[in-house]
Amino acid sequence: MLLTIVQLVRRKRLDEKYALAWLVAGVAMLFAPLATGVIDAFSTALGFHYPPAFILLIGFLTLCLINLQFSVVISRLNKHNKQLAQRFAIMEQRVREIERSPQS
Repeated sequence: MLLTIVQLVRRKRLDEKYALAWLVAGVAMLFAPLATGVIDAFSTALGFHYPPAFILLIGFLTLCLINLQFSVVISRLNKHNKQLAQRFAIMEQRVREIERSPQS
């Protein structure tokens, strides 16, 4: 997972601002099997009777946060695209008016 993330960043297919979150997730996946005792104790302290359910909850919440972040980015890009389309339409209209006007 970590090597894939590094390769995607090197090939400019993944922005650095998103790579940090994925690198943290990759490191967590790498070290999670080594910390089963800590995970079991923490999940039991929080009231989970089945520790893997706690891991699934954390994973689900993480994916929800990632989806929220991407929704914000998509919304911003959608707004930006709309503004660009409006500016392009205005410029296109001005070019047509200039082409129609008699040249002095």
